[in-house]
Amino acid sequence: MEESKPSLGLLFISLGLLFFAGVLTFLSWQHYKAIDRVIPDGSMIGDIPITGLTPDEAIERVRSVYGLPVVLDYLGSSIMLEMPDTIDYEKLKAELLSNIDRTYEANSFLNFLMGKFSQEPIRMELTFMEMPDSVRNFLSEEIVPRYDIFPMSVQPEGNGFRAGHAGRALDIEASLPLIEQARLSDSDRTAKLVVADLPQPPANILNLEVLLRSVVDTWQDRNQITEIYLSDPASGQSFDLARRNQTDLVPEIAFTAASTMKLPIMVSSYVRMDEEPSSFTMKTMRLMITESKNDQTDWMMENIIGGPLAPFAVTEDLEKLGLTNSFLAGYFYLGAPLLDLVKTEANSRTDVNLNPDVYNQTTAKDMGVLMDALYHCSEDGSGLLTETFPGQITSDECKEMIGLLKDNLLPYLISAGVPDSVPVAHKHGWIEENDGLLHTMGNIGTVYSPGGDYILSIFTWHPENLIFDEGNSLFSQISSAVYGYFNPTPAVKSSEGYGL
Repeated sequence: MEESKPSLGLLFISLGLLFFAGVLTFLSWQHYKAIDRVIPDGSMIGDIPITGLTPDEAIERVRSVYGLPVVLDYLGSSIMLEMPDTIDYEKLKAELLSNIDRTYEANSFLNFLMGKFSQEPIRMELTFMEMPDSVRNFLSEEIVPRYDIFPMSVQPEGNGFRAGHAGRALDIEASLPLIEQARLSDSDRTAKLVVADLPQPPANILNLEVLLRSVVDTWQDRNQITEIYLSDPASGQSFDLARRNQTDLVPEIAFTAASTMKLPIMVSSYVRMDEEPSSFTMKTMRLMITESKNDQTDWMMENIIGGPLAPFAVTEDLEKLGLTNSFLAGYFYLGAPLLDLVKTEANSRTDVNLNPDVYNQTTAKDMGVLMDALYHCSEDGSGLLTETFPGQITSDECKEMIGLLKDNLLPYLISAGVPDSVPVAHKHGWIEENDGLLHTMGNIGTVYSPGGDYILSIFTWHPENLIFDEGNSLFSQISSAVYGYFNPTPAVKSSEGYGL
């Protein structure tokens, strides 16, 4: 009986060891089973580290990066673009679990117990879904209307003009790849949008023509006729319009030229002067232009242009220039003989007859074209004058003529519609006619404005009596509107566009 005691003790010891081994084995098994829920060291999804995370935590980390909005940079303005899912997270998680399972299955529990268990890092490449069409729609429907600026040319504003402005436009096609790059980036989620600069469209002179119709209709009397010719030397654009009773007339109406005819007389004088004019000649011509003196005008024709038929020479020069609706048929002194009864296309019209003076007539366009020719000649020696009279007239002579016209400091008509600081080279003309009343006024000038030089020729006729102050108001309003076209009120830029 005493020999059995050691065996019983040994049994208890063995059982205890077995129990302890079972506990260790159970704990080891639990540890072993827990390994597949923790991602091994060095594991990456794309460029995102996921070491030590559970699969859910790893997916959430990826989502925290690629679920961030993309910041759209429109010329410094930031717009947050919430992106739809870039990655199929359910598919990504399934792939991650599959990788973990493969790592786990490659190691047996026995290897674990023997200390030979090891897990290779999981390295997974990201697969991205295509960028949805909603991104393009967001650009075209939200960004473009809010941030693009439509370029605008000079526009009518009341009795003047508002300055135009350049524009900008989002280049959607060029911007989409940059948004895609930001969408797929785990670090730089900003896309600098491609924005194209759009130049300011050229001014449309038709807008000025429309405005001037309104100005004339507002400031002239019933049955009064006004014709306006305007030329923009920089663009080559021009127009000629005539109005009566708020209705267009066919332009190139024959008006009494009066003292405006002294402009072609000056040109004809320079055509014939081969040498530098004497001081007396210059003084005489200055009085002809700046004070509209008739005696000095007749002296220029008699002594420079030549003899009693000098008016014919002036008319011939005008015809050579293609200005066939303008003529001079006699001297200016009282009782001067009428040398010819001149018929022109303008004074032969049956729809409009202003009974112009048979001694001198012109049209707004003829005088405007002559002033335009003088302007180009004075600027660079080009244009109609030097082409028509090669070797007989020079750019320096044209500069002298422009200088004389600038010295005509009459503060009325075209000059009244521009700031005092703006030079105007012009010639005016009006005269009491046979009934002792004023019916016609004319003014032709080149305005040297900050926003561009232009040629303006205005003639008006009143069937009864043209009150000077009323005529002057008409001319100044027309002149002011034209000046506003070339020198519009600046547009004020704000975050939402442009306005006054």
